[in-house]
Amino acid sequence: MYRLYLDEVGTDDLVHLEKDSHRYLSLTGVAIELQHVGDVLNPFIRDLKQSVFEIDPDEKVHLHRYDIVGKKGVFGQLRDANKLARFNAGITSLINDTEYTVITAVVDKLAMSRMDHWSTVHPYHYLMEILVEKYAQFLERKNSIGDIMPEARRGRKDKDLQLEFERVKEAGTTYISSERIESVIRANKLKFRTKDHNISGLQLCDLIAHPSHMHIRNIHGHPVKLGEFAIKVRDTLERSKYDRSYRGKINGYGIKTVPTKMEP
Repeated sequence: MYRLYLDEVGTDDLVHLEKDSHRYLSLTGVAIELQHVGDVLNPFIRDLKQSVFEIDPDEKVHLHRYDIVGKKGVFGQLRDANKLARFNAGITSLINDTEYTVITAVVDKLAMSRMDHWSTVHPYHYLMEILVEKYAQFLERKNSIGDIMPEARRGRKDKDLQLEFERVKEAGTTYISSERIESVIRANKLKFRTKDHNISGLQLCDLIAHPSHMHIRNIHGHPVKLGEFAIKVRDTLERSKYDRSYRGKINGYGIKTVPTKMEP
């Protein structure tokens, strides 16, 4: 059985779309077999934290890209060169050696807002439909089943996303029927979790989501800069982690953009 951990980059609002920071929204899913989560991912992340950071044993340390980059909170210890080197080596091993599959969908909200039907579509929900579709097709190829765990945004947004998930399961999509979705994603509820739950899969997804977002935009010629970490993640995703067809095609499997050609 697999679990798809979800994290977004960007905002789902429909204002100030001419600004780069508001224009693009992506949703990344990291699919991991649950036995691998318990046997490998959870102990790896726990041991990484314990080997690098001096922390209260009752304190939870959540790997959050924003805090790591800003060296906020416990990550302030990364100003120590030795700790930073050990941490970077551990994160590189985590991303390279863990067994997982990535699906990232990106939407250009400005381009889509100019289409007649878009006014009835919520951008985050649209991406969720794509992820459900791609994940179901992935599970079919694996001859397995799975569920979905988004990072909670709390309140009405989570309730609306749950309703959208139920709608997609009941109606299907253009490319996959409701029966096919139901046969591989049997749970009717999304498994919302917050950072306080300290979920390893969500932490791995957080580390990957932004580099994947930037890499896809870079493919489409956008004026974005990939840092050293993002380049390493990109290389790993392209080499072995993005979902792909039996013939190795990534576009349409591990990467989906709306519209297909996202003009900068």
